[in-house]
Amino acid sequence: MTIKEGNTFKDWIQLSKINIMIPVSLTGFTGYFVFDPHLSAKIFFTTLGILLLAISASVLNQIQEVDLDNKMSRTQYRPIPAKRIRLPQAATFCIFALLSGMAVLYLAGNFMTALIGLITVLWYNGVYTYSKRITAFAVVPGAVTGALPPIIGWVAAGGGLWDKPIIFIVFLLFIGQIPHFWLVIMKYGEDYKQAGIPSLTDIFTLSQISRLTFSWVVTSVVAALFLCYFEIIKSHLIIAILVAVSIYIIWRFIDLLTIEINKNNCRKYSRELDFYFLLVLLLLITDRII
Repeated sequence: MTIKEGNTFKDWIQLSKINIMIPVSLTGFTGYFVFDPHLSAKIFFTTLGILLLAISASVLNQIQEVDLDNKMSRTQYRPIPAKRIRLPQAATFCIFALLSGMAVLYLAGNFMTALIGLITVLWYNGVYTYSKRITAFAVVPGAVTGALPPIIGWVAAGGGLWDKPIIFIVFLLFIGQIPHFWLVIMKYGEDYKQAGIPSLTDIFTLSQISRLTFSWVVTSVVAALFLCYFEIIKSHLIIAILVAVSIYIIWRFIDLLTIEINKNNCRKYSRELDFYFLLVLLLLITDRII
């Protein structure tokens, strides 16, 4: 592996994983907007705080897993294992993003908002990151992390932790991340084995994983439709769009009952699932505008 001295702005963007963290912050924006459908400085600062915390968790994860990243062809050229960014630099950046995110969430929201943000980071880096080394089902605790940002936004807007709308939104995002992660793991299964990380392919056949993934996709779609049943989405137009798209996504994934997931089709299914959940978030936002 070629080691490149120094670092560039591109390296810091890669370290931050902005392309992944922006959608994460969008879920926090959605949680806020569903409770208080008005654009304000507060909602944007809350979203910024979530983004900063997500970046800090991502950077810390890369620091924690530098030994694994060095073993995988997919990750060995990331800024830290390739030594374009040194560990002390990454650690400083992580601390800055963490403290900045906590401060922004506290000032834009309240103490509870900042506390949930901190718990999210601790769960991701203290539970999920290490559970990946010991179990192929680490996606289950990992999905908790991705489901918490909407609560941060909801509480920052003035909502309660156990309010029905946010509970169902969190449940939807929790369920929906599991088939997404499984598709990612399937795509990079060989890299995981190379690094000594437990993989689903060690437990199930490809056919079994395909059918399990389809089952989780159907469960995710049902969870999305519950948003209509419990009147979290109220507009008849938005409900019609959600039902139509939900039927379409099941039709697209039904092939998994007869074919095996492989590297070639993992990306296709993963993108379509990501698009579905992005659309659900946009429909939630649009329903509040209407």
